[in-house]
Amino acid sequence: MIRRRRQVLRELVVAGTLPRVTVWQPVVVGWLLAAAVLAWKADEVHDAAGRAVLLRIVAVLLAVGAVNLVDDSAANLLAPVPVPLAWRSGFRFGLAAATVAGPWAAALWWVKPGRPAAMLTLECAAITAVGLAVASGLARWWSSREAGLAAAPAVLGAAVFVTLLPPRWSMFAAPGDDAWRDAHLRWAAVLALASAVSFVTVRDPAQRKVTG
Repeated sequence: MIRRRRQVLRELVVAGTLPRVTVWQPVVVGWLLAAAVLAWKADEVHDAAGRAVLLRIVAVLLAVGAVNLVDDSAANLLAPVPVPLAWRSGFRFGLAAATVAGPWAAALWWVKPGRPAAMLTLECAAITAVGLAVASGLARWWSSREAGLAAAPAVLGAAVFVTLLPPRWSMFAAPGDDAWRDAHLRWAAVLALASAVSFVTVRDPAQRKVTG
């Protein structure tokens, strides 16, 4: 069965079905906006705090575009094939992660934040994971075929919300601040929670354990 599923997924990729039913425009817009922000501000930041702020803006822009890859306009057509929901969703999640990881690596190379790069990458991963969890949840529990339209504003809203948190619960701490370590422990918890939610949403409701 696993071999058959892989074969079906491979045939869908080779036939070009998945690219045609994937919403690429918001992803490209996110890339262009991120590049524009870097080109506009990268040469004007000269300290660790400024570089962190710039990269956080880039992370949000990339995540806002990537969450649209969860949208599946052919979900009803693909439902009968012997490829479970988890495989199809996992492919889309992997594709979304790739569309963020590549430009993010380029942004790190451009800005050169130094040692904070690892923790800023954790933030980027958590922000993306939250967006994907929201989009996947909408697609699963509300049968939304355009979940990215709601998930993208949710990512923006969440980014604004965390900037308003009191210093005790700060998420966007400046590199070197006393809150830096605790903030990234919270980011790690957010990443774990969002990943768990996504895992639940991709479980196929039609799949049942066979006992006896």
